[in-house]
Amino acid sequence: MHYSVSKTEFGNKPSFDYPKAIFLEEMGEEKLKKLFSDFYDLVVDSDIGNFFPQDEKELEKIKAHNVKFFIEACGGEKHYTNAVGHFDMLKTHEQFSITEKARREWLGCMEEVLRKVDISNEAKQSFWDFLEAFSKHTVNVDERQELEDLVVKKG
Repeated sequence: MHYSVSKTEFGNKPSFDYPKAIFLEEMGEEKLKKLFSDFYDLVVDSDIGNFFPQDEKELEKIKAHNVKFFIEACGGEKHYTNAVGHFDMLKTHEQFSITEKARREWLGCMEEVLRKVDISNEAKQSFWDFLEAFSKHTVNVDERQELEDLVVKKG
């Protein structure tokens, strides 16, 4: 199992493959719900916790909403589409300033919970590879440009 993270090239939206069916088959919806509940509990206490509600009831809504998307992305029932319709990830995330550093923090939290799940390495790798590539689509702040702007302002 390799939890490698490649750097996002800002503005480049790489292709990705959805997880293999084996992931959802081995996890089942209930274990997937638990995985994401544990994941969001970690994220809220991380360096990117400010992106998420700190109120427990509001956080539970986010967990329930987002796990629907991941169940569907993993080949499960269309809970998300039935509840929300078409998913536009860029539009959903544009209200947040998401840097490469924030993406890596998010992936780090996922790695921590995924390591604890008792499923095959093939299933984990399939899910990880999906998340690693898919998460690049959320990066909407070019850290290099921010740094250059900061240098110009101070200069």
